[in-house]
Amino acid sequence: MRIFSYRNKRLVKKTVRIALAVLLGILALIACRIIYLGRFVTYDAQGAHLDYEQHLQADRTPQVQAPEEEFSFDTVLDDTSEEDGAQSGSVKLTGYYITTTMLANSLDEVRAALNQYDDYNAIMLDVKSVFGSFYYSSSITGAVKATVMDVTQVDALIKELAQKKGVTLIARVPAFSDPEYALKHQSQALPLSNGALWTDENNCYWLNPYSNDVQGYLSSIALELAGLGFDEVLFDDFYFPDSDRISWTGDITKQEAILDAADNLSANLLNQSIKLDLGTSDPEVAAYCSRVFITTNNASQIDSDVEALKDVLSDTAAQIVYITDSRDTRFDSCGAMRPLLDETE
Repeated sequence: MRIFSYRNKRLVKKTVRIALAVLLGILALIACRIIYLGRFVTYDAQGAHLDYEQHLQADRTPQVQAPEEEFSFDTVLDDTSEEDGAQSGSVKLTGYYITTTMLANSLDEVRAALNQYDDYNAIMLDVKSVFGSFYYSSSITGAVKATVMDVTQVDALIKELAQKKGVTLIARVPAFSDPEYALKHQSQALPLSNGALWTDENNCYWLNPYSNDVQGYLSSIALELAGLGFDEVLFDDFYFPDSDRISWTGDITKQEAILDAADNLSANLLNQSIKLDLGTSDPEVAAYCSRVFITTNNASQIDSDVEALKDVLSDTAAQIVYITDSRDTRFDSCGAMRPLLDETE
């Protein structure tokens, strides 16, 4: 869990950078002084000493030009870029998402569609409700199983999907919307000024992103999903609610709280078999994850999303994934996840 807060880590990094800059400046001055004095060093029977009266002459030895290279500089740059891209291992995702409704009502149709289609390399599965219940048999303390579906059948589906070759399996988890957990751990939820818990438009309680325990809880979910065979976990809606009703006090901002959560989740899952994905279009948050997922049907925003995220994502085509039910082919310039089945909400 977190040893230093996000704010403290920024202060430490800034202090270290300043100290290194000062040290490098001192070393540079010393090196320049040594180089300058070297011009006046003379040697005689008594040894080496400085002679400031000597007349220095420029070296007039003809310089031999190095032969021109047989390849262009542009070629070297192109080769390096291709090598870096290969090493990143990023793959653009084209696939389908399976919703809560599909799991509850249409498991047979889900299996039939997965067997029929062959145009995908990724499947995303809802594994947890915005109300806090789990769609699979979780071993996490206090985890509540969903009652709207047969969890054992979802367990079997997950096992089947995990065995598919060449298919990236992604678990979608609402990041902070979790009334089940919030009611049992009210100090870890977002409060109102009167002490009650804040609710969103779905009447759901949200967890405090800056809480060590909340970050540990989310990390535990991710590691459990890794054990089930998931390749990536998407913590969706990864943001701090923009509501003045939330009572937020302390020495950090709401943005810093979100960045702290992203930072520590990234650290907790480092070197694990599961990759961290976040539901965000915020470049500061995106810097901490493997991919960002953006839910929209508006393809006209793609260029602006790519422009905003290109400085923190090395391969925007592979690392930006759109969750959409639109068939607009412009989405295919990046990753795209579309519904496996047509459904009526």
